[in-house]
Amino acid sequence: MLRRIGLGAALLALIGWAADAAPIPGSVQLLGSWIVQADNDASGKFAYCDATRDGGGALVHIGQSASGGWQIGFTNASWQFAVGQDVTVTLFIDRVPYPLVLRTASPTTLSTPLPDTSLVDALRQGDMLTLQLGAVYTTFALDGSAAAINAAASCQQGYAASAAPPPASPAPSSQAAAQPPAVSAAPVATPTPGGMPPEVAQEVSNLQSNCQVMNKTPPPVGDYVTRIGLTGSGIDDWLINTGGITCAGLTGGGGGGSMVEIFVGLPNGHARKVFARYALGVEIRGSTVWLGSRGDQCRGSAAVPPAATKTCQVPLVWNKGTQRFDEGSPTNAQ
Repeated sequence: MLRRIGLGAALLALIGWAADAAPIPGSVQLLGSWIVQADNDASGKFAYCDATRDGGGALVHIGQSASGGWQIGFTNASWQFAVGQDVTVTLFIDRVPYPLVLRTASPTTLSTPLPDTSLVDALRQGDMLTLQLGAVYTTFALDGSAAAINAAASCQQGYAASAAPPPASPAPSSQAAAQPPAVSAAPVATPTPGGMPPEVAQEVSNLQSNCQVMNKTPPPVGDYVTRIGLTGSGIDDWLINTGGITCAGLTGGGGGGSMVEIFVGLPNGHARKVFARYALGVEIRGSTVWLGSRGDQCRGSAAVPPAATKTCQVPLVWNKGTQRFDEGSPTNAQ
């Protein structure tokens, strides 16, 4: 448990796995045995958010960088590696092997960026993670991993959005006639089949590819993709419920359910992912998304006491300030 090594030690370890990083005050969240926090780089700019837990003296870190890429790292105070050294390890998630080459970010820390989300998704759904380093095996329980990783993703979305540069100010009116028309910094998206923004189309393609790898035929896109306005901007948003494409493998995380992702449409035809977590089901009432939930997600208001609540429905509320969805008070608890 993290409490065995103490919060201060855990935070110092977090700094170590990205040597020049520093925790952002007020960003720390405790989720069961996990710590979720945001970090700045050496220049004070947002660097990443990650979820960390103890494995009997060693720590595992699962993080998402400012650019959206995922990374995994391990810290052990007893290690003494040369910085910049490549170390071959094998990760086992519920006995399924994942060979990796990690690099030493510091003498006590190994880490690597991940090429896609497949390992992260496996960590969300798994029960036990084992790090094999030579003849030494270190295990980490993955209870609560889905909630912790989803919290890290939400943390990254919030800080990345706030760190984005503001739009350029228009030229003074006296110079307007002399200046050429302004060109948007972000290119206009090329339309894709079904009118999907490229980011949504890419996610759909990834899901379909997972099915094809399993020799399964993906169902029609309409079975798992919903085009709907959720933010009041007048631009279509996109909801992906992987419960409609079970062959993609994004089911069963965090005690059951399917991954739900929401992409907010942008004026230039692109879209930005602003929400992702496992849910027991999705219901859309008007312009509000309700997620079937369980456990701690069903505790959040005086109307829903922290008794032995099993399931509930949680609404998603658009937050204009942070440009993401917050989870509202649960209802229909059973």
